[in-house]
Amino acid sequence: MWQYVVLGIVLLSALGYVVYRIWQSFQAASDPCHGCSGCAIHDQLKAKQKLEGRKKPVCFK
Repeated sequence: MWQYVVLGIVLLSALGYVVYRIWQSFQAASDPCHGCSGCAIHDQLKAKQKLEGRKKPVCFK
């Protein structure tokens, strides 16, 4: 019986992770870095985009 409980927890957490990643991909659809904010290039792209008043990302061609 306890195996079913553990299996249910694992399956629910896997499903939750999939839903979270899909949601995250929709949130960052217009971002060329796909939501990553951990590098200096991302900060430079955002600053350049803001200075030039662009709507499209800087690296979008």
